[in-house]
Amino acid sequence: MVSFIITTKDKKKRETYIQEYAQKNTVDKFDITIIEKDPESKTPTQSIGIETVKLIQKKLYFKPVKSANKIIVIEDAHLLTPEAQNALLKVLEEPPANTYIFLGTETKEALLPTILSRCQIIELEEEQKKLSEKTIEELTVFIQNLPNLTAGNKLKQAEQLAKDKEKALIWIENLILILREQLLNTCIQTQNSKAFNTSDTQYTLDTLKSFQSLRTLLKTTNVNPRFAIENTLLNF
Repeated sequence: MVSFIITTKDKKKRETYIQEYAQKNTVDKFDITIIEKDPESKTPTQSIGIETVKLIQKKLYFKPVKSANKIIVIEDAHLLTPEAQNALLKVLEEPPANTYIFLGTETKEALLPTILSRCQIIELEEEQKKLSEKTIEELTVFIQNLPNLTAGNKLKQAEQLAKDKEKALIWIENLILILREQLLNTCIQTQNSKAFNTSDTQYTLDTLKSFQSLRTLLKTTNVNPRFAIENTLLNF
């Protein structure tokens, strides 16, 4: 039938959307299959691989139990390996006649373009995160000083951040919020004035893209956090 990608960092919001979609299309809960990484897995791998895709392919051709149609949900689809994503292409393009497929993901950037082209993309609205004035000030200064920091200072920053991956991700996400706000303000100022600093705008855009890529890398792979952060900071 149809394949969808639902994007938002809020997993509960993704689940709620799918539940409401099921109710609207009279799909009973017995005909909803949710596939995700086992939270109790003792392996360090933070990914969803080929074996999971094989399981999905088997379930796709089961008949619905209590409804005319069924729903298959792949949660945390940003954890799908490239190999697993490639294995999904055919079923996403031509799902069985009685099947809706949903890929729930924090960011569509983690999915291959070939996956994106085969699905309807639903981007759920994110709640605006509010940062303290102190955080805004500290991160704004960091952004301004980043190109002039010595290699030693950048390595030290990476070392501190890498001590706690979750805190590092929060720091990076806060940085991304501020960079987006700066870019938005630049666009508004450009519309209201003839003054336009191309180099500053390009720096903000490049910095935003770099930290977005870093966040995706840390969220979706087993890369060494310190190595990844060092590499990003040293590129400035």
